[in-house]
Amino acid sequence: MEAVGATIIFQRSIVKRGLKYAHYYGDGDSKGFISVKDTYGKDSVTKYECIGHVQKRVGARLRKLKSKNKNLSGKGKLTDSLIDRLQNYYGIAVRSNVGNLSGLQQNVIAALFHCSSSVEKPIHGQCPIGKDSWCYYQRALSCGKSQTKNIKAYQMKY
Repeated sequence: MEAVGATIIFQRSIVKRGLKYAHYYGDGDSKGFISVKDTYGKDSVTKYECIGHVQKRVGARLRKLKSKNKNLSGKGKLTDSLIDRLQNYYGIAVRSNVGNLSGLQQNVIAALFHCSSSVEKPIHGQCPIGKDSWCYYQRALSCGKSQTKNIKAYQMKY
């Protein structure tokens, strides 16, 4: 039904409003874009995805992976709390690197290292540096303070 509605809206835009929609904002799961992308000619509509939906799917897929593979669940492994943190850092990485693929890749990898870090074993070399960093460790270093916050490490145990 969503695809049918999108098609109707895009087709009547010329007749009723005298305009063409150039962009389609979707949630990534819909078939609506497929039905409207060629409405005004071949590939005339550009697709944009809501970052919030992409971030939500990351969490959903990690939870599904955890439920299918029991070796990943349990204390010190892939917990719901860790999934929430990874999901949050993924969203930050995407939002702060729009149009910068290498920066996005670097920040996603930094989030993985950051979440497996601890006070005893800090792994913040990949995290963004400076006082505006999302990494508490790098923020503390940029202000000349020592990092004393005791953070539980999320190190995978096999």
